Amino acid sequence: MTRVLVVAAALVLAAVPLASASRTGPEPYRRPHVPYAWELRRAVTQAFARGTPVYCGGRRSNAVALTFDDGPGEYTRQVLAQLREAGARATFFLVGNRLQYWPGIAREEAELGAVGNHTWSHPHLTELPRWLEWLELARTQVAIGEASGRVPRLFRAPYEQHDPTVDAVAHSLGLVEVFWSVISGDDQHHATARSVARNVLAGLRPGAIVLMHDIHPWTVRALPRILQVIRLRGLRAVTVPELLALDAPAPHQGCPLAPGAD
Repeated sequence: MTRVLVVAAALVLAAVPLASASRTGPEPYRRPHVPYAWELRRAVTQAFARGTPVYCGGRRSNAVALTFDDGPGEYTRQVLAQLREAGARATFFLVGNRLQYWPGIAREEAELGAVGNHTWSHPHLTELPRWLEWLELARTQVAIGEASGRVPRLFRAPYEQHDPTVDAVAHSLGLVEVFWSVISGDDQHHATARSVARNVLAGLRPGAIVLMHDIHPWTVRALPRILQVIRLRGLRAVTVPELLALDAPAPHQGCPLAPGAD
């Protein structure tokens, strides 16, 4: 009996330091929250109800949203491969008439991230009659839905050209307008991988929405550096719906490139 008591006491004493360490030691690793599908739907619905374009998140989390316009194109699969390797996600704003030339890519983009409407032919929307504005968006909704399996809830006007009529057309189709807070400059003359990375990293902050294009080879070459710095800064690349769920925009938050921002 005495021997049993001694062994029991030894076990209790051995457990005390472990219990104490669990209370005073570092916090256990917590996996970053990945929003559920219902959270994404709710976040997009709330953004739609606000009725104003989204330029950045609320800057209260470590999430940033990489976005790529004008695809799909010959470099899109390279972009997808780099994102997969880095465990990153992104949003692709697709031009409807390009989908036929790159079959299957829209579905890959939707599986890795999110897809958005960038019109059928990338026109200057504000120069078109309302019926043609509507057709540019509505036709693309159908095409992306068929190609990717997901009907877009996000819209980005080409050249950032929109007015009350364009806004109303987008709203009639249930679309949230999304713009950006960081410009990569990858569509400028003489752009290079170095200049693209420099422009993105200079504005990379929590809540940022970054504008890039997956139709330029220098963007593909710049992306590994951008993804590396995102990781080193303790940030994570998410889709726009995920950004809305994790870090919803706040009123008058002063996104750098939003109208009226200081």
